[in-house]
Amino acid sequence: MLTETKYIIRMPAKQCYLWSTIVYRHFPDYKQVMLPINSLVMYKGRPAIVVAADLDRISIRTIDAEEKRVRPKDVALAHSGPISRFPENRAPEAPDEVIEALDLLQTEHPEGIPLISWKDFAELAWSDPRAEHIVIAWRELSNNPAVETLDEGVRIRSEAEQDKLREKLQKKKEAAEAKAGFLIEFRTAWKKKDPSPIKGNPAFQPFLDELSRYARGLTDDSPIARELGMKLTPQAVHEALLSSGYWNLAVNPWPERNGCIMSEPEVPSALEERKELAIDRLDLRALPSYAIDNAWSKDPDDAISVDEENVWIHVADPASIVRPFSSLDAEAMERGSTLYLPEKIVPMLPDALVQKLGLGLSAESKALSFRIALRSDGKIADISIFPSIVAVERLTYEQADAMLEDNSVLQKLSKIASVRAELRRRQNAVDIDFPEVAVRVVDGLPTFLPVPQTRSARIVQELMILAGEAAARWAFEKGIPFPFASQDPPVSENQAGCGAGPSLSLAENFMRRRSMRAALVSSTCSAHAGLGLSFYSQVTSPLRRYQDLLAHYQIHAVLAAASKPERDNAPSEPALLMSADTMNERLFRYSTQAAKNRQAERDSRAHWTLVYLSMNPDWRGEGIVLDASAETGQIFIPQFGYEFQTRIPRGIHADSRVSLTLRRVSVPDLSASFDIMQKGSDPMLQEKLSQNGA
Repeated sequence: MLTETKYIIRMPAKQCYLWSTIVYRHFPDYKQVMLPINSLVMYKGRPAIVVAADLDRISIRTIDAEEKRVRPKDVALAHSGPISRFPENRAPEAPDEVIEALDLLQTEHPEGIPLISWKDFAELAWSDPRAEHIVIAWRELSNNPAVETLDEGVRIRSEAEQDKLREKLQKKKEAAEAKAGFLIEFRTAWKKKDPSPIKGNPAFQPFLDELSRYARGLTDDSPIARELGMKLTPQAVHEALLSSGYWNLAVNPWPERNGCIMSEPEVPSALEERKELAIDRLDLRALPSYAIDNAWSKDPDDAISVDEENVWIHVADPASIVRPFSSLDAEAMERGSTLYLPEKIVPMLPDALVQKLGLGLSAESKALSFRIALRSDGKIADISIFPSIVAVERLTYEQADAMLEDNSVLQKLSKIASVRAELRRRQNAVDIDFPEVAVRVVDGLPTFLPVPQTRSARIVQELMILAGEAAARWAFEKGIPFPFASQDPPVSENQAGCGAGPSLSLAENFMRRRSMRAALVSSTCSAHAGLGLSFYSQVTSPLRRYQDLLAHYQIHAVLAAASKPERDNAPSEPALLMSADTMNERLFRYSTQAAKNRQAERDSRAHWTLVYLSMNPDWRGEGIVLDASAETGQIFIPQFGYEFQTRIPRGIHADSRVSLTLRRVSVPDLSASFDIMQKGSDPMLQEKLSQNGA
């Protein structure tokens, strides 16, 4: 075999055809190893000429003048040749023979023909066809809708197929014409800042939708944006959509860019309590309870009260209805949390469920109530948790502050909150107090509502922290997987002001915030340094935060197991309690989405702030310098609750109040720049600051 192979390789090229015949006849495994030199083959649906061959490859020259080395099995022999060059595109032979042969086949076979070889077709068209005739036939048939050209031959389509293909080609032609028209008209709209050329034309809508989806971050590419010559970034396409007038400033793309779910959750068919929990609720309707929140809050999920010996913290009880691993639970997990945007609120749970379970939205509310006994120093002495029914009165922070003058319940809760805050400071808690501004969009216009610093807000905050510590201690003592929240100590305890209490300096509060490490959530219990607690979890917002809902699932599982001896046919604890692995997997998915939601909320507040500034290009206002330790520092605008980085000129220090004049704003880039002048400075100093490029 080796001797025969060597002999064959040394054979002249003209004998290759004979060689392939011998090999094919005597060695079937070598089928199509060689093809005749100067034969015509089809490669990927296009003609090619074989120009050289060896044992396992052939060299071809395609009709597009490309030289390629391919395997013999990758081509199909159309004619043994010889053919050394392709006929000119305008060959002397008229293609009438091709049309006549095709008409004959269609007449005899209106249902179509699956396949007719190139050789057979050429013989039908010409009495003695050459390889050049097949090339002529291919050129004539390759763009004929009645035919599909293949390497092995041609397929004659049926009339029905041809009609569909013609329709498809017509639509393709119309789409190409629409695209060409859109490119012209969009550039006109972009240049003139006039949307009239692109609006109202349904043929342009797919291209506008493509640009909009890309600008919203819903797709990774936009071919039409590239053809328009845009820089391929969502911000650049956003700018073009604004300039063309197709978008206006009110379009907020940031939630979708951050991967937030913007649709409303589906309402379940039934909202009944889970029978497997067999809940027996403690009647606490006689206990005065208050849900204290902002005036615009629509999802009250916590309330506070006190008796002679205990603090009571009542929390809405969605886990009594939402079953773990149900479709409602899965959707809540995917959403992570309620999304609070200036222009709208996208709830984590269906609004019907929130209306049913929100505390104080009805005369009576079902709750999960935490009874906490405290020692005189504020430390927790005892914890009990009960499914309950409560009567809750809703109050705004301002109303609660007014009632603090003569309401004994609120006065007692205020004293408890003070003791607890002092306890946490002794345990090195970090106090960070920043002015808060709520951004709301009314009739398409942003409004800015300063959130007042109230005594009642501090009371509620402290008691919610107390509930979180109590729930974490309770779960740790029970030895159950639980969504514990932890935080490592600050980068610098001195800069963070550990245990120092509140500071009136915004610059100091900024430094404290910058020193803090990220909080973590997992089934592993660790200390929360920022709060000064050895145990902590978040449990008071289950209507709007999935982490809290997970905690409530575990609490209900333990309560159901504890009451098992008192009832028949009750499920065992493992059937209801989540494992640590399941808990961690769900916490990871929650944390990922919740981080996206928080970023979207920050970006959206900045977006609407810049929209306001765009609508007020002559804006002047006051800023407070948060950091001037380097050339690039941070300034806070109290009117908007907006922070920005900028060059801080010499002579301006942290906590300085400066006058700001808007210089430039870019809504798509989420950026603004200002001229800065220190209050009380003289014109010469201002000129120097401007020269420094503030």
